[in-house]
Amino acid sequence: MSAAALLDRLEGVRACGRGRWRARCPVCGSRKPVLAVSETADETVLVHCFRSQCNVSEIAAAAGVDLADLFPPRVEGVHSSKPVRRRFNAAQVLGAVDLELLEVLIIVGAVMRRGSVTATEYERLRVAVSRVSIAHGEVS
Repeated sequence: MSAAALLDRLEGVRACGRGRWRARCPVCGSRKPVLAVSETADETVLVHCFRSQCNVSEIAAAAGVDLADLFPPRVEGVHSSKPVRRRFNAAQVLGAVDLELLEVLIIVGAVMRRGSVTATEYERLRVAVSRVSIAHGEVS
């Protein structure tokens, strides 16, 4: 539903900017246009009562629309609720891998001098392998 469809069901509607209107609130029965209505770029309809702080679901019900009608329709197969994971650029990934390999080189040098690996060094090597594996996934 667009904002226009909601505005058709409200009284005292007046424009107050591009994509913004004021109207009488159907919940609190205001005589003045205290209900702000706006439409976002993704066609979400926003409503706010400045007089009584009326609940959005009450406003929608009083206007005869479902709360879901104030939001754009969902596209099948698109999960917009998942955050988009930003990928690192190649220079950032190579820089991180470079540091992990330097850590591995230092530990291997210590092991060669002593002839054995400590538990702490082993754990750090395990972390380095894990991080390099993750980095590989970032550029794949």
